[in-house]
Amino acid sequence: MILSCGEALIDFVPVQDEGGSILYRPCPGGFPYNTAVALGRLGVPAGFCCGLLRDFFGSLLLSHLERSKVRTDWVSRIDRDTTLAFVSAESANAEVEYAFYCRDTADRSLKETDLPSSLPENVRLLQFGSVSLVLEPTASTLEQLMFRESSKRLVALDPNIRSGLIPDRDSYCRRFESWLDHVDLLKASVTDLEWLYPEYSPLDAVRAILKNRVQVVFLTSGADGAWACTEKHLVFVEAERIRVLDAVGAGDSFHAGTLCRLWEEGRLSSGGLDGMTEQELRDCLSFAGHVAAKTCSRSGADSPWREELKN
Repeated sequence: MILSCGEALIDFVPVQDEGGSILYRPCPGGFPYNTAVALGRLGVPAGFCCGLLRDFFGSLLLSHLERSKVRTDWVSRIDRDTTLAFVSAESANAEVEYAFYCRDTADRSLKETDLPSSLPENVRLLQFGSVSLVLEPTASTLEQLMFRESSKRLVALDPNIRSGLIPDRDSYCRRFESWLDHVDLLKASVTDLEWLYPEYSPLDAVRAILKNRVQVVFLTSGADGAWACTEKHLVFVEAERIRVLDAVGAGDSFHAGTLCRLWEEGRLSSGGLDGMTEQELRDCLSFAGHVAAKTCSRSGADSPWREELKN
């Protein structure tokens, strides 16, 4: 099983009515949440760990997980509001921009007492990232979970930088560096690494990251394509050419696609990421790109079911 840990929120995605006015449609969202949903739809055993409110939005988020075949054993119901995120109407074919409303919300209020005392052995990988590793107390809670479990199972991380929510860049960067001693797989965008390592090119930043525990880095560059990087290999695959409806959830679906292919190839176990071949990395990129492209072809973070894909 892959257990995704982090925020669950409601994205308000812009849609245009017949008269040309912009309206906003509420959709379940949040990077770890979207990744869990995408994994469940791809047929990978998936679970989700987060705090959700006992209200309409919380129930909507919970039922969407269950319909997508995601286990919710590790969801805590918290009496706080649900985080809302409005997607910029200018984001269709570019880097998606958000306005967050997350003061004292449920998904940022997770405490150590809300965490399970132990996890079942069949949880092969924990994945973290995004807003949930910025906003307290959830950030410290999930950080402790990462540190506690990283000696027992694989850890994946996607920083998914939302700079407007990070009050102290230097402090966040130091914290990010501390996580790399506990992370086996990193997924990041070129934009993420430019923010984290302004003194390096993105690929030089990847080389620096690989000097830590990290064994594989998947680096995305939107419509240009993506790289898979290890100490021995650097593989690039172009993005599929499609008509993009919006890019909301594209990176989350890409991440889920890489994890799905690694799961299917039996790579998500202790030492399983060692010695990946160039062809295996290329297959991961191609499959993940196909999953992301399907998501971009429709509105909101609506990831595809496995039967919708050609491979």
